[in-house]
Amino acid sequence: MKRLSCKIRSIDRYNANTRRVVLEIPVGETISFKAGQYLDIILSGKHCPFSIASSPDIKDTIELHIRPTPGSDDSVAIEKLLDLAASVEIEIPKGDCFVDAPVGKNLILIGASTGITQMKSIIEFLLPRKPEQPIWLYWGVLSAADLYLTELCLSWEREFKHFTFVPVVSEPDQSPEWSGRTGLLPDAVVQDFSRLDDTIVYVSGSPGMVYATYDRFIQHGMSADDMFSDVFSYAPRTKK
Repeated sequence: MKRLSCKIRSIDRYNANTRRVVLEIPVGETISFKAGQYLDIILSGKHCPFSIASSPDIKDTIELHIRPTPGSDDSVAIEKLLDLAASVEIEIPKGDCFVDAPVGKNLILIGASTGITQMKSIIEFLLPRKPEQPIWLYWGVLSAADLYLTELCLSWEREFKHFTFVPVVSEPDQSPEWSGRTGLLPDAVVQDFSRLDDTIVYVSGSPGMVYATYDRFIQHGMSADDMFSDVFSYAPRTKK
């Protein structure tokens, strides 16, 4: 694990509240992380975790997607930092939910909101390696306006015949022009798969969402050992 001070190369807005932040790795330094891992931005001694959106194959920069979290003082401080600072201090890598080689089963990636960043890193690592097993990406958002990477996801689908992108809007009343899938992410997956026996699942979302997905998929035939999420480490279930 390394602590580095990284220059902010660029900040662009995907939409009204999500920024794409690109950090430069200092000259002479090297980084090593696995697809799906995250880093901490160090802020007045606090560690603020953010999933890495870029592939580990990229060595000179790191991409983050940062969106304000309502009610979070840390989030307010991060937004202020991005507005004013020329560099940030990071600690990398973190997390044991990652992919370091193509998997031998069907692969379902599930990202809620900016949880898409973790899945983007995994996808951009795997697809150039031409995996033989199909990959499905389910991206769940509140409204269609939150689907800020749609064109990128569709480009993956066009380029790789074994890749399928499924956007899901949970509150369609906010998106009157949306004609795609609606509802909850676990429901969308269960509707598409008769069973989940030969499937590995990666999930990024809130603890409640992740555990609801886990329970639903176990009932649908998934092995208990075939779901991976950072939630299992930082918010383990209390054993009864």
